[in-house]
Amino acid sequence: MKAVQLSSFAGLAGLKLVEIDRPTPSENEVLIQVKAAGINFAELEMVRGRYPAPRPLPLTMGFEASGIVAHVGSEVTHLRVGDRITSIVSSGGYAEYATADASMAIPIPHGVTFAEANAITIQGLSAYTLLRFAARPQPDDSVLIQAAAGGVGLFLVQLAKSMGVKNVIALASSKEKLDLVKSLGADFSINYTEQNWVAQVEQATRGRGVEVVLEANSGEIGDKSFKLMAPFGRAVIYGAKNAHDSFPTEKVRQLILKNQSVTGFNFPSLQPEQIRESVPALLDLINKGQVKLFAKHTFGLADVHGAFEALSNRQTIGKVVLTP
Repeated sequence: MKAVQLSSFAGLAGLKLVEIDRPTPSENEVLIQVKAAGINFAELEMVRGRYPAPRPLPLTMGFEASGIVAHVGSEVTHLRVGDRITSIVSSGGYAEYATADASMAIPIPHGVTFAEANAITIQGLSAYTLLRFAARPQPDDSVLIQAAAGGVGLFLVQLAKSMGVKNVIALASSKEKLDLVKSLGADFSINYTEQNWVAQVEQATRGRGVEVVLEANSGEIGDKSFKLMAPFGRAVIYGAKNAHDSFPTEKVRQLILKNQSVTGFNFPSLQPEQIRESVPALLDLINKGQVKLFAKHTFGLADVHGAFEALSNRQTIGKVVLTP
């Protein structure tokens, strides 16, 4: 079968389309005929050598995949051949076939495409569990969402509103993205490339500051967002890129002086039970139409370099997928 393998941490040059053997599922796994495999920012960092690889090189890339169950292990009783599922995978998803732990398989809701379903698995559940277990926003909070038109950001905007947050402030970088997050419920959509974006956030909170900062980006945007926190505010820092940045003394001083707090969030570190118990609630919101899925950027396996470049250059909205 065809698959995309990572042979070195030399950037895109380390990604190659190869022929490998079809994986064999264990008794507790299913074999998926992959129809769409999602790309995540962590995988972009992996090919750059800045995110730990799950196995030694060469390895088949892809943390997640959506498709049709082609075979079920002998101990699997709740899935059948032909079922449409999306799942975190145990073999790489950038391939024609992949294996997955049957307990992690999620049925694809009616009307959802295979490409859209990939948004549920990591990005959707990351956003839901981040809000539920880490941020815990209250209705009267102002919540500032960085990268609001990205894969996780689009979920955060919609989920925060579904949880009753009255003041969701979304940061994005273009009119198209700003219009989109506004249509999804953001109370304020602000272009962070404009010089006065900080003043716009202050105006949106009537000078009070934001109670919750969801920080996907460090650097200048992250520093300014951090300074916008209200007394007793809290920041949730997440994402593969932030894992490599230091936490300066000046931020510690601000936390102490303003009685603030910082929480780190890493989806892969959650307990499997925390993930599984979150699935029904997220699927219910999707089935009710309260959460929309976005996956309009689709590339073939042979164009994996193009897919990674589009994601790296922030030319995308929502999920980016590969299709065998």
